[in-house]
Amino acid sequence: MSTYRDEAIVLRKLDYGEADRIFTLLTREHGKVGAIAKGVRRTSSKLASALELFSHIDVQLARGRGALDVITQVVRMPGHRLEADVERTAHAGLIAELADRVCEDRHPVEGVFELTNFALQELALESDPRRASMYFLVRALDLLGYAPQLDGCANCERQLPAAPAAFVPPLGGFLCPDCIQPGMTEVPAAGLKVLRLMAAGDIELYRRLKLEGGLVDILENVLEAQLEHHLDRQLKSIRFLRQMRSTPSART
Repeated sequence: MSTYRDEAIVLRKLDYGEADRIFTLLTREHGKVGAIAKGVRRTSSKLASALELFSHIDVQLARGRGALDVITQVVRMPGHRLEADVERTAHAGLIAELADRVCEDRHPVEGVFELTNFALQELALESDPRRASMYFLVRALDLLGYAPQLDGCANCERQLPAAPAAFVPPLGGFLCPDCIQPGMTEVPAAGLKVLRLMAAGDIELYRRLKLEGGLVDILENVLEAQLEHHLDRQLKSIRFLRQMRSTPSART
């Protein structure tokens, strides 16, 4: 069997048989790849320690006869590791699930590997995982061509003033005060400023921003609504995160 080597991120894993495990890998050069690690669940396996969920790895694979390649060697790349807490893992799940959804098998999408790897590293460093997740969603929407319009009114096209605006996913942007209809939920002007900052990619300034919890709630809703409008079904990870947010104990 021919072999190849690539960088990869572990997106998913599934136990198979008595000792094997099937992985979905997002590779830098070969796109999304399904691969099996034989005997990885045995205590004697030399592969298991590197093949943790969401890990960044250097992997060697043998091309399989079917849909799955075979993992023959793997080394974990240097970098920060995610803390094993429920909220941080849930946000990592969102990053991995979106990367999985937008990539077809063995067809790399330019920029997706780099953004996914960056987002998981940022998630490991950021004290508030929600902030890292929001930044990822803004950058991912832009990469996929789904970025909301942040400067002009989505209805009348006039420049948005420094005032609250209503977000309308089907229109792909915000409505100015003159176009807002009764009952629409408004996003404060500060929220628009934060979205523009993230869209500009200024991660250093974004890291220094102090964001109130209520504003984070609003921005999460905007970004999730925009993403869901362009996907054919809701991401399981978003549904789980919403359940967490609605549980009082998850917010303390």
